[in-house]
Order: sequence, then C-alpha cells, then structure tokens
Amino acid sequence: MDITPVNLLELNAEGFKAFLDSFDHVFSDCDGVIWSKKAYPNVGKFFSLMKKHGKTVNFASNNSLRSKENYEERFKDAEIENGFENLTIPSVAISEYLKSVNFNKKVYSVSCPETNNVLRSYGIECKEGPDLGPEYYEDFVQFTNDDPEIGAVVFDCDFTVNLPKLTKAITYLNRPDVLFLCGATDRHVYYKPGVKNIGTGVFTDLAGEESNRKPIVLGKPGKGFGECVMKRAGVTDPSRVLFIGDMIEQDVGLGRATGFKTLLILTNATVDTMLSHKTIRPDFYAESLGSIVPLLEK
Repeated sequence: MDITPVNLLELNAEGFKAFLDSFDHVFSDCDGVIWSKKAYPNVGKFFSLMKKHGKTVNFASNNSLRSKENYEERFKDAEIENGFENLTIPSVAISEYLKSVNFNKKVYSVSCPETNNVLRSYGIECKEGPDLGPEYYEDFVQFTNDDPEIGAVVFDCDFTVNLPKLTKAITYLNRPDVLFLCGATDRHVYYKPGVKNIGTGVFTDLAGEESNRKPIVLGKPGKGFGECVMKRAGVTDPSRVLFIGDMIEQDVGLGRATGFKTLLILTNATVDTMLSHKTIRPDFYAESLGSIVPLLEK
C-alpha cells in the first residue's frame, strides 16, 4: 500500500492551499456525507465555500431509491442550491448508457420502483416481478422460460428481490446478447451510523456467478459511473476531481477506478479501519465536511 492518507485538519496553511490547488471540481456522495436522517452541520457552507474558491460542485449517489422530491427536500435541509439538478444516480447512468448504445428491446428490471420510473422516463420499456412466488419448488420451472423480447437485465436497489426474480434474471443472462447492467453494488448498507447490514449488491453478484457474467457497473465504484458523472458535469480531466465519500469500497473505490483524488469522511469508518484496508486508501480524510469549514474560511 503506497498511499498514506492525509488528515486535512492537521495541515498547515501552506499544506491546505496545496490541497485546494490540486483539484478544480468537487464530486460528493450524499448519504453519510451530507446527511443521515437530517443534514450534518455546516455542509451547505462547505460547498458554498468550495465554490468561492473557484471549484465546481456536483453530486453522485448510489441511492436510486429516493424520489426527486425527497432529494430536493434533503438538499434544501442541507442549504444546498440546485443539488438535485447537479446529481447523478445509477438509474440515470443506466438509462443514458442504454440510449447511447441505441437499445431498442425491453429491460428485465430487478430494481426499485424509482429506477423503473427513470428508465420509463427515457422511453425504455421494463418488465419486472413477480413479487411473490409459488410455495412448491417444482412450480418454479415457469421462471426458467426465456423471453426473446428481453435485451437487457438491470439490477439496482431492489429490496424486494426474491428467488423468482433471480431465476428469471439468470435465465435471460444465459443469452450472451442480453446486456447485464447494474447500479448500486453495495454489499453492505448502514441503516444508522455505525451499524452495517447486508445490501442488495449481493444479489447482483449471485446472478453474475450463476450466469458466468460480469455486469457493466453504472453505480459506484464502477468506472463507467464515474465517467457518466464527469460527462454530465462537463468535466474531462479526472485528475482534477476531488471525490468525497464515506465508504471505502464504494466511494474511494470509485475514485481509484476513475482517477479522482479522494476524501473520506469518517461517518462509517474509523482511522484504524481505513488504514487496515488491504487494497484501497483515500488520499485525504476528515471527521466531517463541517470540520473543514474553518480551514476554508481562512
């Protein structure tokens, strides 16, 4: 491991100026960085000050579950203007990818309702379900029937995933011409700070293992997602981007995959867990965005 993360709060004035001079664009995660149930203190001021220092500000979240209205309420609570307009989430990245390859078939979607709504808003027809399966195992044979109308399988934040859905998805993925796309790959999620639980990414992994396929990852930490965020933000040089997140695998992993500098906020990680990670470390870390505000005000 050749990176020793730098604690921003321990930098002197010259060191902090060098940090600021090392990037032109800020991309930030949302959950665990800007808010939990409520906005964290001074997050709006952090981004406002970044803009005063000449940085562009955009947002990138793996959470396709939230509606536009919910995101807008949370950005408003954080005192961040135009947050949703400058946000990229996996459902958008998936939809834009399908459009870019002139996709003209149907999607089988193992995704949350909001992802399906976004896909349909792009004119992409989705099939989904079933939400319930039969009790007797031999009746599951019906889910092994192929459907030639399906041209892509999409996994993204389905918290009601079940065996019938997985069986259908794997059946379609056994056709090599069917695209395999996924959004959020999170194997773990935090329902409250410091409490780790299993995430929906494990089901994407299972479908991939059973079909011997690897998905095109259009959520964190996939490089394709990072490139989509850059394109939507009008950014061309990844080395001039600072990506802020709270999860090592997803956020710092995205930075490593795409070529961003990374800042880890210690909401759901400790210094010890950060330093003990075997393959990924951030460039910088801090307790919170609010803790950086006094340095930006100098």
